[in-house]
Amino acid sequence: MQDRKRITKGWRPALRVLCIAIILLAAAAVLVVYLSTQVPDRYQPLVPVEKDQVHPYLTHYLAPNFHNNIQLDRPFEVVVLQQQLNEIIVDEHSLGWSWPVYFEGVTISAPSVVFAPETIYMMATVDYAGFPVVVTVIASPGLDEQGRLSLNLRKVKAGSLSITPLARFIAGRIIAAQLPRIERNQWLMDLEGGLLRNDSFVPVFPVYQSDKAIRLTAAKITDRKLVLTFAPARLITQARR
Repeated sequence: MQDRKRITKGWRPALRVLCIAIILLAAAAVLVVYLSTQVPDRYQPLVPVEKDQVHPYLTHYLAPNFHNNIQLDRPFEVVVLQQQLNEIIVDEHSLGWSWPVYFEGVTISAPSVVFAPETIYMMATVDYAGFPVVVTVIASPGLDEQGRLSLNLRKVKAGSLSITPLARFIAGRIIAAQLPRIERNQWLMDLEGGLLRNDSFVPVFPVYQSDKAIRLTAAKITDRKLVLTFAPARLITQARR
């Protein structure tokens, strides 16, 4: 009888520790779920408007501004307004595809972009196995003194929970899976390094269906507005000689 009491007393501390561990684990799990299901105040995605034409901001401002100035071979400025950009990214006629997007069991929908001073917030709803979470990518892109661009992806959040290392790992796998399907060129490799490792790079981009290229020379982010300045890459090369 005494031996049985000793055994019982010996198990009690271990049982108490086990119960405390289970309670803490459950509390942590609840906290993770709570944090990951929080919706940022900034996240206010637009509802697509049904129409049969491409957004006029794209056809009457952005596209002509790029095309005309590239032909003139001179520096130019592009102003991207937050409201109009969000209208474009939910418009299937402007994008050439519609939301949601499905990728290996993950559903991505309701994208939204917010411009704040020196910061860009890119958000969307990501649903995996019926568990929707608002994912936010926070970036503060900028140019250094040598004119190299750093995307400076500061943080990736699921709700209010930071998942930056996990997001970089997943993004790396997605990019690796897509690379065999696309042509490898320098600007795509630069973009890959900027996204996955925050590498800085020379922001020279080829012009679609042209032998010309343009370079980003300045970027200013303010409330609800992004101002980009470009110059012909050829002119910059000549100026540096």
